[in-house]
Amino acid sequence: MLGSKPNKTPIVLRDKKRMFEGSPVNKERYQQLIGKLIYLSHTRSDIAFAVSLVNQYMHDPCQGHVNAVYRILRYLKQKPGKKPFLQKKKKTEIKVEVFTDADWAGSIDDRKSTTGYRTIVWGNVVTWQSKKQTVVARSSVEA
Repeated sequence: MLGSKPNKTPIVLRDKKRMFEGSPVNKERYQQLIGKLIYLSHTRSDIAFAVSLVNQYMHDPCQGHVNAVYRILRYLKQKPGKKPFLQKKKKTEIKVEVFTDADWAGSIDDRKSTTGYRTIVWGNVVTWQSKKQTVVARSSVEA
């Protein structure tokens, strides 16, 4: 991947159907790559959703899934030294922010929605999660 061109985003959501194209690939190699990305996503919240998406296909990967993993790796190449950065704020600037969002029937396989959130304290991301919902939402409000 050293000679590859970096990407600006870890995944392109409008290309979800392309993830299912291609022939089967080496499952063990795919699982090794995903395991390393899962470990890395603990400190890089910007790849958490993309890693959770490709993680769903660890038992039956195809070439489209491998291409999605390579896109994440090219995204990481853009800023290889990026680390979690904690800032010290003045006591007058104490602020807690929570952002959350959900898509509606975003999974092509089972039409389940994905929910995510991020908590920011004093300008520092302290918690984040992206998770597929357990039931199928019947509307965007329910998602």
